[in-house]
Amino acid sequence: MGWSRRDHHLCAKRGDNILRRKDRLRYRDLVRRITFLSVLTALSSTFYVLENLLPFPVPFGRWGFSNSVVLMIASEIGFGDALIVASAKSILGALFSGRFLSPSFLTGFFGAVSASLVESFLARFDFGYLSLSAMGSFVNNLVQLIVISFLVGSTKTFLLFPLMVILGLVSGTVNAFLASKMGGIVFENYSRFFFAQKKATDGITGDRVRS
Repeated sequence: MGWSRRDHHLCAKRGDNILRRKDRLRYRDLVRRITFLSVLTALSSTFYVLENLLPFPVPFGRWGFSNSVVLMIASEIGFGDALIVASAKSILGALFSGRFLSPSFLTGFFGAVSASLVESFLARFDFGYLSLSAMGSFVNNLVQLIVISFLVGSTKTFLLFPLMVILGLVSGTVNAFLASKMGGIVFENYSRFFFAQKKATDGITGDRVRS
């Protein structure tokens, strides 16, 4: 028994309604994701401005505590969002502190972007916050020294590398601690209110603190 014209019309109408519903859901998820990343960018930018008030023994350097937010995103979401927040917080933080396009901005920007790439890649192999932070800090400091050596026109700046590694271990440990605490709170809300169809972490929220 064939379908009538009315049946075809109803079927097409239902299909259109399903497509509209899916489009609304995609738009809602996109808005919520942008809002979520905006909040994290604001938090990281605040850390960026505040850490500029702390003295750092290496010229053009900073403690990098704002990278704790990027570490959390790289570990729990992935490279794309981590890169967005790392770039945005460096630009916004530098603008708010009056250091945009300064040597400290350039070193921090390229260091943060490089660290977010490494941390996002290693997070695929289930490295914990502390391991990711240590590797990210190492790469961050290395890239910063490369930028500094380019700015001053001398490779003697690499004599500071051992000191920066030690300082990086200190700041990296603090970043891992901050990221673990934020991850236990933020991503529980993230999975519940923003992406309820999938969990943000496998198992207990914030379980990447284990190593």
